[in-house]
Amino acid sequence: MKRVNLRQIDYRVNIFLRQKWNDTRLTYSTYPDSSLDLDPSMLDSIWKPDLFFANEKGANFHDVTTDNKLLRIFSNGTVLYSIR
Repeated sequence: MKRVNLRQIDYRVNIFLRQKWNDTRLTYSTYPDSSLDLDPSMLDSIWKPDLFFANEKGANFHDVTTDNKLLRIFSNGTVLYSIR
């Protein structure tokens, strides 16, 4: 049986990354819906967790005619961010 050195294995993945966190500064009560779907351009205006993948060799975003991003803010300040 041939032994495989796991340190030499490379792989590629496509993922949908979803992050969820709570930012009490974004709570609201006057809007009738329990959540707001915002344009992804608003991402530059709010705090986001600094996510990284240790030991990654390369990464890129999926390019299409429209962004594969979702930004939803709930009335209690919970933020849902999804990206491909």
